Amino acid sequence: MANLLKIAFCALAFGCSGAAAADLGKRYESYLDMHQETAYGSLFFNEGAIRYKDSRTRKRFLTISGDGDVSLPSQQGYCFVFNHYGSSNAKPNVTLKYGAKIVKLLKQGTKTEEIFSGTYSPTDEPTSSILPDLCVSGIHNVSKVDIDFNSDDSAHFNWKISFAVK
Repeated sequence: MANLLKIAFCALAFGCSGAAAADLGKRYESYLDMHQETAYGSLFFNEGAIRYKDSRTRKRFLTISGDGDVSLPSQQGYCFVFNHYGSSNAKPNVTLKYGAKIVKLLKQGTKTEEIFSGTYSPTDEPTSSILPDLCVSGIHNVSKVDIDFNSDDSAHFNWKISFAVK
């Protein structure tokens, strides 16, 4: 009974959420550092990148610590990249698939769903700039975005994040 009261108080007084939080962590501004200092399959927010053209030229990689809600700055679009260095599959001519289900909650309460699919090649080159990436655009009148990432390379690219559009 005491636990129920604590939960009710938390929910009523503070607006507590049961959702997990995923924090933004260390910033990397070079492919070499990002690849060598993080694990294969690590997910990054590419700060300032709002479309694929930006994502493939900017290097402002902020680590995402895990699954859950992540607080991102206000932008016109959002791009994410993966570390594809250090896999046991890093062999010449290996191409793997990655993808995502993107659900956008619109301000009027309806949802849209998009399915993304791409390919990447695991690399043993620590300065590789051909990162697996995903950009979310079309966020006018969107209040929240949920992304469920996946890959055919076991669970390395399997991430679930959500963020509020500010």
